[in-house]
Amino acid sequence: MIQTFLRPGALLLVFVLAGCGKQPIEAAIEKNDRAAVSEAVKSGADVNETVSNGDTPLLLAAKTGQSGSAQALIEAGADIKARDSAGNGVLHYAAQTGMTGICGLLIDRGVAVDDPGAGGATPLHLAVLAAKQETAKYLVRRGASLDQKDGASQTALDLVVKSGDTRFKNDLEFAAKMRGK
Repeated sequence: MIQTFLRPGALLLVFVLAGCGKQPIEAAIEKNDRAAVSEAVKSGADVNETVSNGDTPLLLAAKTGQSGSAQALIEAGADIKARDSAGNGVLHYAAQTGMTGICGLLIDRGVAVDDPGAGGATPLHLAVLAAKQETAKYLVRRGASLDQKDGASQTALDLVVKSGDTRFKNDLEFAAKMRGK
């Protein structure tokens, strides 16, 4: 009966993973197989149930930079405001892994662009620390504050200045000026 819900070859994947302790949705995310994620959801996978690392599937997809899987999970109704045990949310990890499109989807669906996470860091702080410049500029254009401080009283712009990348600093300041134009 399971075979009617899975595409060819997916049944083998389910049996192989049974010994690994991973749920089929988790394996699909790790492969960034959007179709397999959708298939797992159609066959009853709970998009908000924790997987083997303790995160929701959407948090796992964001942490590992799997944008196709993340998009499928968002479309399937995954909790976009889920947080991990450290206090970071999906937008934090999408920013840190440079998933600019996913950042846009999350912001469009109501996730706060300046939401503080672990250590008071915003998604912009994490994008800057990970050197995801395009994502950082996008977040600023979408309203992320260059003035919001983390728990160490540093702004994202302070972090850029410390890195010595004056071009990146100028790009972020320009993005802030162009916001809403």
